[in-house]
Amino acid sequence: MAFHLKYFKPGQFVFHGGDRSDRAFIIEKGEVDILAIDTDEVIHTLNAGELFGEMGVLDKSVRSTAARAKTQVTLLEIKPGQITDRLSETDPIIQALIGVLLKRLRALLPKNGDQSSDDLLTHVASVIEQSGLSKFRLESELRTAVNAEKVQTVFQPIVDLSTNQVAGFEALSRWLHPKLGVISPFEFISLAEETDMIIEVGSLVFNRAIDLLSQLPESIFININVSAKQLNSPEFLPAISKRLADNQIKAERLKLEITETMMVDINQAAQWIDRCNQAGFRVCADDFGTGYSGLQQLLDLSFDVLKIDQVFIQSVLTQEATKTLVETMVSLAKKLGMQLVAEGVEHEPQHTLLKQLSVDYGQGYYYGKAMTKSDILAQAGQLFG
Repeated sequence: MAFHLKYFKPGQFVFHGGDRSDRAFIIEKGEVDILAIDTDEVIHTLNAGELFGEMGVLDKSVRSTAARAKTQVTLLEIKPGQITDRLSETDPIIQALIGVLLKRLRALLPKNGDQSSDDLLTHVASVIEQSGLSKFRLESELRTAVNAEKVQTVFQPIVDLSTNQVAGFEALSRWLHPKLGVISPFEFISLAEETDMIIEVGSLVFNRAIDLLSQLPESIFININVSAKQLNSPEFLPAISKRLADNQIKAERLKLEITETMMVDINQAAQWIDRCNQAGFRVCADDFGTGYSGLQQLLDLSFDVLKIDQVFIQSVLTQEATKTLVETMVSLAKKLGMQLVAEGVEHEPQHTLLKQLSVDYGQGYYYGKAMTKSDILAQAGQLFG
């Protein structure tokens, strides 16, 4: 694709106030003066490498300033779509911030007639109302809920298929918003992962899981999802190890789940797993088969447990190809010394087939919904035999 270069002599205008904002520019060589359109006063002088003309492109308004070459200038044209397409695809908070800045800048500049109402600024303004600031608000409310321990931790049973007894649990977070009701875990955990708040949420979950483990038989384990930010924190594993030691709990009873989307960088994932193993933790590959690398990851990464994603379990009885794929996962994992957990088991025929395939554990509504700590302790005799 050819670059669109424009050349201007000293004193030549790139655009005038009131012109249509049909492109932006990056200065390749030279200097450009930005002028106030009513006085021709130089507001600012831009140098090579700087972008200008983008504000009108963003909100499709006419030029509110003028631009004039101060020296011999070479400019690279930037088409509107190169800016607006990326902005429309970016995080709503970033869109909101840009929208706020545009409004404030426009308020400081002279008015140049009617602006089109069908423009990106209008779109961004609606984003501020609907997504951007609401996301800020939700983040603040989540932080308040975490600090007040209003985010609930529940535990979904994981059953040993050879005994049909509960062998462990997966710790899950639930947030009941006072106005919005139940917030999807995907939504608020994703929000927490965008900031360091995931460290606080994780700490809350680990504390509760360790407290529960201290009251359960030594054979029972708990799985907890961990994020890249947690694993990259040098304090994370030592802090968890200390809490376990203080409660006289073996690290192997706390299994750390890594989702497949975190394994794009195989070298980074291998380092995480190695550090976890050195600290005594077992590591699970969560959502396996739904991400990027598939079965190759089983060869490259030393997982202790493989969790077969529920999308495969849902069709394992109806699609022969899925059944063959699950059989392949089981065979390969067994040969590599990994245990297997089938997620999303909802019916007895699924349970029966998975047991026949020598899958170690099952998890899903067939075995029970997520339970509170008090429910688990009240039913301990029935759950653990």
